[in-house]
Amino acid sequence: MIIFVMIFEFQGVGWKSKLTQKRETMSLSISKIIVIGNNLKKGKILYNYLAFDKLKRPVIITYLDGKEIMN
Repeated sequence: MIIFVMIFEFQGVGWKSKLTQKRETMSLSISKIIVIGNNLKKGKILYNYLAFDKLKRPVIITYLDGKEIMN
């Protein structure tokens, strides 16, 4: 188990996502404001990590710059 301590600075932007399924893949949507504001393009790879917050609630951390943090 790898343990990272991360401090987040929330930017005041949030959105709801609805799970969708196409064949065997489940997907989450990202707000168009986030896509445009971070210059994301179709096909760009985003790295996602499962984590838990201080209350042990599961969260997904998505890095929008396309860089990995873990191997």
